[in-house]
Formats: sequence, structure tokens, C-alpha cells
Amino acid sequence: MNTVEQNNGAGQQEQIVLSEMREHVGIITMNHNKKLNALSSELVQEVLDALSRLEAAEARVIILRAAPGARVWSAGHNIKEVPLDGQDPVTWNVPFEKLLHRVHGCPLPVIGMIEGSVWGGACDLAMTCDLLVGTPTTTFAITPAKLGLSYNTAGVNHFLGVVPVHIVKQMLFTAQPLPAEDAYRLGILNSLVAAEDLEAAALQFANQIASRAPLAVKVLKKEVQSLTAGAGIQADAFEEIQDMRREVYRSEDFQEGIRAFFERRDPLFKGK
Repeated sequence: MNTVEQNNGAGQQEQIVLSEMREHVGIITMNHNKKLNALSSELVQEVLDALSRLEAAEARVIILRAAPGARVWSAGHNIKEVPLDGQDPVTWNVPFEKLLHRVHGCPLPVIGMIEGSVWGGACDLAMTCDLLVGTPTTTFAITPAKLGLSYNTAGVNHFLGVVPVHIVKQMLFTAQPLPAEDAYRLGILNSLVAAEDLEAAALQFANQIASRAPLAVKVLKKEVQSLTAGAGIQADAFEEIQDMRREVYRSEDFQEGIRAFFERRDPLFKGK
């Protein structure tokens, strides 16, 4: 087994992202357990760097996972990094968005190995993966409505490429977790296995893919992405949505949603 471990800098106690190669399979482990793998700028950059390293090492498929035994695969976007000064919190060039673009556009198949719950922006990250393998503890919750956050159109489109539209609406409007059994029944999870079998199931998929012709797999992924991208949004509709989003992230409700999150209480929204 050819293994290459990378850390996040000499002298630091915890390696928040690990990467390794097993033959042609690259594995990225989010390892920031004390922060529940929140997608901070630091963790995001480490994952981006790991992706580049593994591509350069000629990986044919990538597995993105949390550390074994994780209760939370990722808690989502680091709320401490969300601007509260009237700026758009999810612009195209923020680190979190860069990670979504990178995984979605990765020429290699990316398998999400999902142990534990998936929250907020991490749910979007999971949907940008090509295959998902989960356990009975796996849940998916997309939570902008609970925070008073105006999610961006590109993020919503990631869900529409994977999840039936009425289920997307349910997840977005209620912000309630979707259980593993429902996710498997709806085809969000490709495989649902016991926790002790999760790594073996993900590696089985990965090794099967890695054994196929890599150039053919790359073009097949690109074809599927292009054919399922959906119709483009009209310019007038996009401008209207952007105007509505600005109203949301400049609202009192947005401030209240973030305060409630940090105070660990239910928000009291007033529609203002």
C-alpha cells in the first residue's frame, strides 16, 4: 500500500486534514473533531490542498470522509466567519464556495463517505460528491431558513441535481434532518451499511472505479454533469433573486438567526 500522509503544518498538535493514497484511491479525512469539522477557511484550504496533492499523485478516485467513529461528518459552514455587516455571506469567491466548485468540478469521481450527521453547508458539499455511502446515523440537514440566511442559487442547484424537487423544498423550508433510510430510498445515498462496514463499502466503490479506464471515467463524469446541470436561469429572474437575497442578509431576522445560533436557542423571526 502506497500511503502519503500530509499535515497542516509542522509543530501543530492536531492535523485537521489527513490525506493518503491507497493504490489509485486518494482518501481525504476531515479530522478537526473538536470543531465538528466545521468548514472554516483553514479546514477548507487544507482539503483543497489535499485534492491537488492527490490529483498530482495520479489518484483515479477520491474518498472524502470524517475520522472513524464521527458523530458529525461536518457541522457545515463556520458561522463565526459569516459577515454580519450587510455583505453577501456566500459569494462565489469565499473559501467555502471555492471548495464546492472544486469538488463539483473535480475531474475525478469523488465519493462522500458519510458517517454521522451532515449540517448546513456540509450538506451542500455532500451533494457535490458523485457517490455517497452512509450509515444508519447519517442525516442531512440544510439549514439556511433556520439561520435566516439567504442561500445562493448555485447551492440550491446542487440539490436539484441529486434530490427530488419536493424533497429539496422540504429540506430547505423546514431545515429538519433527512434520515438515512429516506436518503437511501430517494437515491441520495448509493449504499447504506452498518458503521463497521462503511470504509469497506466506500473502498469497494472506489476500487471498482479505479480499475476502469480513467480517461473514459473522466469524460463520463463530465457528460453526466453537463446533462444534469439543468436549464439556465433567465437574467431577469436572477436579478430578482439577488435583490431578494440582499434583503434577507441585511434583515433583522438574519441578525436574530445568528444570535440565536450562538446563544443556543430558537430564533424569534419577525419577517423584518
